[in-house]
Amino acid sequence: MHQPVISPSTIPLSRWEIVRWWEARRITYNLLVGIAWTVSLILTVFVGSMAVKPGDDFEEPMGWIFFSIAFAITANVCYTSGWIVDLVRYRGEPNRKLFRVGLIFSVVLAFLPALWAVCALLFTVYSGKKLD
Repeated sequence: MHQPVISPSTIPLSRWEIVRWWEARRITYNLLVGIAWTVSLILTVFVGSMAVKPGDDFEEPMGWIFFSIAFAITANVCYTSGWIVDLVRYRGEPNRKLFRVGLIFSVVLAFLPALWAVCALLFTVYSGKKLD
């Protein structure tokens, strides 16, 4: 009788190997999301300052410190939930699509403050009035 050849790619990964796959990508995820957050913060400060009256802050500087820490913690909790969902829906291999979608969602979410600042600037240009 003929024995099928088993290649390494057809052997299902254990649940722990899937967790290790996800954790091996956490640093890359944090770097990409952190870069997006930093760019967003810089854009928000510069663009937002054009939308407010001189001497006013678009956002409170201390708020950015708190919000940055909260965002980093939340992003990592959500990242961990990615591999938890992957384990619950165990298929023998990591869900690469779930990883990509989560990464894209996190980067887009990181850019929301900059989008908010751009919208505020557009409002001030359209209305001719600076924000308080």
